[in-house]
Order: sequence, then structure tokens, then C-alpha cells
Amino acid sequence: QRRGKTPMLSVISWNTAHRTGKLSQQVAAILDREPDIIALQEVTASTQPRLACELAKGGLNHFACSLDSGGGTESRSGPRRYGVAIASRFPLQQESRLSLPVPWPEKTLSCLVHCSFGPVEVHSAYVPPGSSNGWIKIETFEGIYQGLAQTNPVQPRILCGDFNSPKEEHADGTVVAWGQRRGKNGELINARTTWGQPGDRWPEGERSVLLGLADFDLPDVFRTLHGYEQEAFSWVLRRNKKEFRRRFDHIFASASLGPRRCEYIHEWREAGLSDHSAIEAVFSPENS
Repeated sequence: QRRGKTPMLSVISWNTAHRTGKLSQQVAAILDREPDIIALQEVTASTQPRLACELAKGGLNHFACSLDSGGGTESRSGPRRYGVAIASRFPLQQESRLSLPVPWPEKTLSCLVHCSFGPVEVHSAYVPPGSSNGWIKIETFEGIYQGLAQTNPVQPRILCGDFNSPKEEHADGTVVAWGQRRGKNGELINARTTWGQPGDRWPEGERSVLLGLADFDLPDVFRTLHGYEQEAFSWVLRRNKKEFRRRFDHIFASASLGPRRCEYIHEWREAGLSDHSAIEAVFSPENS
């Protein structure tokens, strides 16, 4: 994975589940894979400085966190105590022009990373689950889409994080969002109402990012490389002796970055470092 003459870019996105007692093990696992960029979700005010310090020891010495920004600082209790972060081997900077118009600003972080081959926009996102936050989830999806649905972006872009969606994926390419079900003939049926509003808005909000951003050069890297026949997941719910596997964690990236590989790192979740598997993508911009 170390570079040779061909420019390579390794990116990992991981919801670390604010497991303070596992932080050193989490950082050791990250550094062992030598990423160039790591995007983290569910970072807290207490884990943020430790993460920055320990990641820097492994060469990821450029660090930014959404909890440092003015947005969202008035409410750090409940679900709003979790932010997102980006660490990089390359210099990075936050720019207000890149910020996404989401209702809880601490749930996204947008940086310009000055990679060896040129600048790349990197957006780390955490979409709050709808079961406990209602329409905040869809307003977050809508804000992400609004901010990134650009026909001629200035530089290549990466969007990654925990999106708490979709509900299902099928081998024929059908993606089922929350607020939808698949009919007997394979058609998608939306709920009539969701949380007191017309039901169409919920799945449309989720699908606008999961599928719609592909029209703006931000396709799903994993599905681009593997198609839909390969089953994949990053989070597991066990209830009443049943197991529900969800692919909630994603990386979307510009085609010009030349995606070469994208896989889930299940061993970190299986070792109890988080309840999420990380997702790793390797790009080769020169060969795109």
C-alpha cells in the first residue's frame, strides 16, 4: 500500500461509537493500516483531543473536528454531543464554502485536503437515526444533497460516513430506503405518512444521497466496484434471536480519483472496538 511512483490514496471511514475505553486500541488498529485520510464519526469532546494526539504519532498529524466549529456549540447534550472528525497525512483546511447546510452542523465536517496529486474535498458525515431523531434524519440528508449536488465541482470530492441507511439492498440493484417496502412484484411502495408528514419525502431524502449524488460524480464506491450481487453490511442488530445486517457506512467519490479497491473491515467490529465495521477505499488518481 505504500506508494512507489504511482499516486495512491487510502481513505478509511469509521464510526468509533464513542467508546472511550477502546480509543488507544482503535487508533492502533487505524495506524496499522497506514491510511492517508481517516474520517471518524461519533467523536466526543473528551475523545477529540486524545484522537488528535495519538493519530499524530502515526503520521496523521493534520486534524479537524466539527466540535471545534461554532455550529452546534449551544447544545452538546443528548445526540448532539457527538461530532465528526477528519485526520490526514496531508495538510487540510476547513473552508466555509464547503460546509453542508444540515440542521445540526456538528454532524458534518468539510475539509480541503492538499494531497500529493492535488486538492480533494473530503466530507465526513453522521446522519442521526430516524427512530430517535425523527425528521432531523431527512433534513440532514436533504442538506447533504443540497450542498453536494454540483454539476461542475472545482476539485474531486469524497463523501463518507455513517448514514443509517439503506434498509435493504437486493442483488438486482434495488435499494430500499426506510419508509419503503418492496412489493410482491419488486416495486417500491412508500408509506402514506411518516412522522406526520407525506410518506414520499422520507425515502426520497435518503435516496437523494445514496443514489442521487451519482448524477453529480459522487457514486457509491463499494457498489461501483462490486455491484449489488455481493452482500455487504457494516452494522448488525440482534433481536429475538434474529440478526439484521445493515450497510450503513459508505464512501462516495469522484470517478477521477480512480477507485481501485473498497472493502469493509469487519475485524474491528468483531473485536468490540465499535459496533460498526469501518470502510476502506484505495484510489489511484493517475490511472483514472
